[in-house]
Amino acid sequence: MIRLAIFAAVLTVALTACQPASEQEATPADVPESALPVADQAPAATELEETTVLAEFDQDRFAGGNRDFALAAFQQLLANPEASDHLLISPHSILSALAMVYAGADGSTRVQMREALRFALDEPALHRAFGALDAALAERAKLERQGEARGFELSVVNRLWGQHDGGFLPEYLELIERYYGAGVELVDFESDPDGIRGQVNEWVEEQTRERIRDLLPDGSVNEDTRMILVNAIYFLASWQDAFEAELTRDQPFTTGRGRTVEVPMMHRTDHMAAHVGGDTIGVSLPYLGREVSLVALMPADSEADFDAWLGGMDRAAFDLLVEGLERKRAALDFPKFTGGSSFRLSDLLQDMGMPLAFSRTEADFRRMNGVGPGVLGQSLYIDEVFHKTFIDLDEAGTEAAAATAVVMMRLTAMPVEDEPLEIRFDRPFVYAIYDHPTDTILFLGRVLNPLAE
Repeated sequence: MIRLAIFAAVLTVALTACQPASEQEATPADVPESALPVADQAPAATELEETTVLAEFDQDRFAGGNRDFALAAFQQLLANPEASDHLLISPHSILSALAMVYAGADGSTRVQMREALRFALDEPALHRAFGALDAALAERAKLERQGEARGFELSVVNRLWGQHDGGFLPEYLELIERYYGAGVELVDFESDPDGIRGQVNEWVEEQTRERIRDLLPDGSVNEDTRMILVNAIYFLASWQDAFEAELTRDQPFTTGRGRTVEVPMMHRTDHMAAHVGGDTIGVSLPYLGREVSLVALMPADSEADFDAWLGGMDRAAFDLLVEGLERKRAALDFPKFTGGSSFRLSDLLQDMGMPLAFSRTEADFRRMNGVGPGVLGQSLYIDEVFHKTFIDLDEAGTEAAAATAVVMMRLTAMPVEDEPLEIRFDRPFVYAIYDHPTDTILFLGRVLNPLAE
């Protein structure tokens, strides 16, 4: 039986209400003028255009901003000396969840979030763009299943859990439903916070085919939680041209720590999109339908400093490498691997320029519940952003999943070459699961040791 490769990713954002030191309730006199709703805000959902069609120029700006964030966040995580040998994120999952939070932000909080997340479009075009992107990904998966290709599944889903008496504005909930398809489940965090945490984790497990478990850890949800926003991505796909299992052999791989380990190395000699030139070697291996591929990159010089090479990988460098892929006849050796990561992203996001969203006293999410900063028991701030990913890659294809939760508290043809180009991924490399029609990085990872999970 053919086993397909899977990716999974989940992001959760938790919003919490600001709580007083004592049990006193906020009175109208306690409400600062800055907390009162004002007319000069972004358009409400009722004013938004129904269409999800964007001009090509807007699509390019939107996708470019998303890739900017992907590479910037990736570099921040790589800089952590405790980063695992197999680091994997889903930029699309992170951005989708935080875009839903951004729809409720105002004032300086909103400005910081836009800059930190590299959002290139104004509202409402930004939300239309996310809706159009998810619709395109869903339609692509549907079309693949209607054809001869059976091994392609790509699911992107969003969901909200909100305090039943949280006073969330109808226009905010309508916007989230319209452009992100995020249904809202009204719950009572005050009476059963841990039970609701279990509900969220069960939903994530179901959406990622049990690849992402226990996204929200013990203690991450309490009676002050007011909303949990979750994005989950699941990707299961066969290669367009599968590796032959009988050609897989244990071969040496030099890890990021300089050790040599024996890893199962897949082999295929065929025409494929490849980049050989400058200081980088890369290949693009398409999944069924050829619209989504795995793009793998490594230094051309086996003696090069991998960390220094990777440190220069920003959005511009990545784009040039993808654009430089050319069809060549190549003999490719590529390792099988399984891995994943788990993150709390609050520190990362604050370092990237959005500390106000996490401030108990200054966060401004009035477009979510009509209350600005500084109102005890009512003002909202982001408590934590949880992100978890999984990947399994073998001869048949890739399985991947990712989830993000935000918890708030109160290629061009080339002549055929006679001799195949030899490309051996026998040392550390980076890879992306890349959607070519939308120029979207669905997953982005680094492998220092294929045997490390």
